[in-house]
Amino acid sequence: MQELLRTAHEALEFGEECVLCTVVRLIGSGYGRPGARLLLTESGDRVGYISGGCLEKDLCRQAWGLTESGPRLVAYDTRSGTIQSTRFNTGCEGIVYILCQRIRTLDAPAIRVPSLLDRHDNPIRLATIYSSDSPLVQAGDTVAILSGAEVNSTLDDSAAEIEDILIERMREAKQSRSVEIEDADSNVIEVFVEILTPPPHLVICGAGDDVIPVVDFARRLDWNVTVLGHRPEQTTPARFEQARVRCGQIADLLKEVDLGSRSYPLLMTHDFACDVQLLPVLLDSPAPSIGILGPKRRLARLISELAQKGRPVSLSEAARIRAPLGLDLGAITPAEIACSIVGEIITLERGRTGGPLHESPRPIHDSPPHEREIPLVSTATVGVPSCSLAESDS
Repeated sequence: MQELLRTAHEALEFGEECVLCTVVRLIGSGYGRPGARLLLTESGDRVGYISGGCLEKDLCRQAWGLTESGPRLVAYDTRSGTIQSTRFNTGCEGIVYILCQRIRTLDAPAIRVPSLLDRHDNPIRLATIYSSDSPLVQAGDTVAILSGAEVNSTLDDSAAEIEDILIERMREAKQSRSVEIEDADSNVIEVFVEILTPPPHLVICGAGDDVIPVVDFARRLDWNVTVLGHRPEQTTPARFEQARVRCGQIADLLKEVDLGSRSYPLLMTHDFACDVQLLPVLLDSPAPSIGILGPKRRLARLISELAQKGRPVSLSEAARIRAPLGLDLGAITPAEIACSIVGEIITLERGRTGGPLHESPRPIHDSPPHEREIPLVSTATVGVPSCSLAESDS
């Protein structure tokens, strides 16, 4: 998301228009889940994805023409036996609905609202209308709940009742999903309710060579990364591209870092005495997890040392500590270890265990509640007859 937003900002600041393509609904299976985004710029840049690469070429060919006079909804049917399944040969067995919007200014909610994530510790809820029978709202209209009771809406006063309904549905939502509402005249409005979560903040204490691949992986995921080190020759921005790099006494630097509920601190100092200083600071923070490099016996020494210094570690605090760091991949090289560390944080973010998918009895992705199928309204369909959509989301 962050790379996409940066690209959009750069293009718009230079006077270029963009097209933003967002997966708003998925029936069956597909690579790009609802919320997946693809940005196209006039100069030819392409950032993001809506599939594994099988649909992008066709969408890029059509997107500029489709959005010339306003947002358009495109549907790709990749189910077996359809024309498109033969054409694209994805094997995904699903129908992907993509809202394409022309972005002309930085004030466009589709860009401006996600850009606010860096200023919020809590998720932002964004409702985007992608199909409407109602004369009061149209595709592309949005309502956002930024924090608490702060609401940002593009709806007119005449649509106040619709806005109230949307806000209620947004607050009820447990995950991103498409919903159907109606206006006072029973006109159908289809809306993508999205829960936008701020990126994790990886705070790495230590600036050794083994930190470099961790930063590389984390930045590939668009996470915010802070590196704290005490050796000037190691703690340089050139070694850790796109990370915030601070050099000095790590214990002092750590007190200046905003460790919130989206922070994942990692102790990679290779310095036992330093970790004894740092661990109490981390335990006193709201960080949900604290990773420590090294074996369990090293952790036991740390806890014992803290107890002797009058700072015992409670059971609830110990439950937040993860040592050794990472998933059990049998990792040996620094890159493999970095992969296991970042992989573990992803499992914490998603509430998963990290086991082999082929042994899991549950689906790869959590499914939204069952929704009855709704005929498409004002839609540019690509090989999808509106009367044939009769499968539930999965």
